[in-house]
Amino acid sequence: MNKEWRLTVADVVKRPLFQHAVVVAGSRGLSRAVRWVHVLEAAHTVQYLNGEELILSTGLGFGEAKEKRLAYLSELISRKAVGLCIELGDYIPSVPEDMLELANHHDFPLIVFTKPVRFVNITQDLHELLINRQMQALRNLESYSRSLQQLSLQAQGIPKLLQHFQSNVHTQVFFFPLDGHPLYVPLLPQAVQSEMSSLIRSVLPQAGEMDVQSGVIALSDKKKLVYHPITGMGHLLAYVGLILFDRDPDEYLLLTLDYTVSAMAQILMRKMFAEEQMLAAENRLFDDLIANRTLPEEQIRSLLGLTGKGKTPTYHSMILSLHRGMEDASSPLPPHELTGVFRSLLTRLGFRPFIRCLGNRFYLLLISPTHPSDIRKNLDKAMSEMKRVCRQAMGPETEVFFGVSRPGEQLSDAGKHLAESEQALIFQRDTDSPYFSELGLFRLLFHVPQEPVLTHFIHDYLGPLLRYDAENNTQLVKTLRVYLDNHLSKQDTADKLFIHRQTLYHRLEKIEECLGVELSQPDKRLCLEIALRAYEWKHGITGSGLANGLHEKKAQPSR
Repeated sequence: MNKEWRLTVADVVKRPLFQHAVVVAGSRGLSRAVRWVHVLEAAHTVQYLNGEELILSTGLGFGEAKEKRLAYLSELISRKAVGLCIELGDYIPSVPEDMLELANHHDFPLIVFTKPVRFVNITQDLHELLINRQMQALRNLESYSRSLQQLSLQAQGIPKLLQHFQSNVHTQVFFFPLDGHPLYVPLLPQAVQSEMSSLIRSVLPQAGEMDVQSGVIALSDKKKLVYHPITGMGHLLAYVGLILFDRDPDEYLLLTLDYTVSAMAQILMRKMFAEEQMLAAENRLFDDLIANRTLPEEQIRSLLGLTGKGKTPTYHSMILSLHRGMEDASSPLPPHELTGVFRSLLTRLGFRPFIRCLGNRFYLLLISPTHPSDIRKNLDKAMSEMKRVCRQAMGPETEVFFGVSRPGEQLSDAGKHLAESEQALIFQRDTDSPYFSELGLFRLLFHVPQEPVLTHFIHDYLGPLLRYDAENNTQLVKTLRVYLDNHLSKQDTADKLFIHRQTLYHRLEKIEECLGVELSQPDKRLCLEIALRAYEWKHGITGSGLANGLHEKKAQPSR
């Protein structure tokens, strides 16, 4: 694949029909590519140009009038035409100095025919040449695509693909993985590689930024960096790009880059899946932990490949659970395909991840070498990124829930920390936090048997109020929840319930009458708060659902 498919202005002036043509200005722009050829005589018709057209004119529309000819030439330049060919004659016997000066200033090729020519012959010749070259370019792209498929099945796939890519674009190319060392073809000296890597890292979009797209970045007046991301399952894996010198990227070049990226993405995804197949020992460990089988510290370290007898860095257990909406229930979930993506993402955030996928759940053990103060920040970022990847790969309606344990220090306690993650996952809807350490009262409720202890506790403290609400269609339980949540502030409670204070007084009197308690007594109030939360958890009601589920108008009378 070479540049023969591109028709430049320099190629045009070598055509037989241009034997009496002379480049009189803008010679530094002869490398511009010609997309099409037009005959335009007046400035007001220039608005229909799309760019990259070579213009033919006799000077009929502007002649020797200075304002008209400069306006005409300025419009061509602003509309990204690639050059102007003028037939010298009655309308313009010679090119004025002001046009030459303007064309030279913008490196805009200005070509004159010293003898009469037939514009129809020129357009026919050049258009036929353009179409033939474009057809050849399509055939070359198809051949290039087939060669990429063959190379992608061989060992050392990425380096070979990069070399093949460079041999077809004839410029400096690079492969820049987010995990690992970059590759450059042709090979650069080490000092130049370091400088180039720093430059690429500073200008390319970072991992985690939404909707990373391909693009072009101007490094200087004549040097451009063209890049394309390699993604898998909505996760950024690497960049492939090239450096252009005194040249703009064209469609052919961008298609070549796009084909190369697709082939490299297949290689990277196959590599990730192959690595997952080699993790059988890790999977067996998680199966033991999930089944709550106690394992010695030394055995766990051996299974995880942790060498040495030093102290294990802080680790967290995490569970990720995926749920789709009812409309997506017929579509099979492929969560196991995300394992490799999660592993790459978590490694980049500083964790040493161990992952097990079972059904629609991921069980993770995250060992972090970072300073303890950074762990919470990195965990939050990891969950945000994993949620984004899941929704991008499996649909925006996918619900993603997490449970995160307290930090662990002994791997032999990993089973206990996994149980904490399970508990945090169960209560995430109720607490709006995935962390076990922030469960509060729910850490205790989880261990209280629902039958008979918890059920009797709810009945003894809330039973009369629940029966009164059911028989009279009132909202005294909700009123009690909001009143206790607002620290017995009557004004705040009335505002939250959208009722008058007098209405609230009547309700509070009825609550104390039904329960036979005074809400001002701390011990009674504590028992009521526990009973309320136990009732919500037992019946799958979130706190916000009970406290804010039914809005009442201010003028609504008490019942």
